[in-house]
Amino acid sequence: MYKNHEGYPDPTQGDAINGVRKEEIQRMREKQHNLKRGEVIRIKDSIETPDGKRIKIVEVTVKELYANCVLLEGKNGIRRCPDYWMLKKIRV
Repeated sequence: MYKNHEGYPDPTQGDAINGVRKEEIQRMREKQHNLKRGEVIRIKDSIETPDGKRIKIVEVTVKELYANCVLLEGKNGIRRCPDYWMLKKIRV
């Protein structure tokens, strides 16, 4: 809990500082992995059919970057969270 100069709890200040830290971390991850939030990327999606697997190319939006994975959302609202290694593998 953050406290002001008089020693009283100040949640507003704590929330603001944590928000700035989170934004700095997001920008660092965007630069490190060459992705940006809101960017539309294309990935390969495999679909199992009775006669075998079929590869389909899907457009997804980058929503959030985490320490070990990235949150992607498709146009139909389905979200997936592959790790960075898997994303490099399936990205078109």
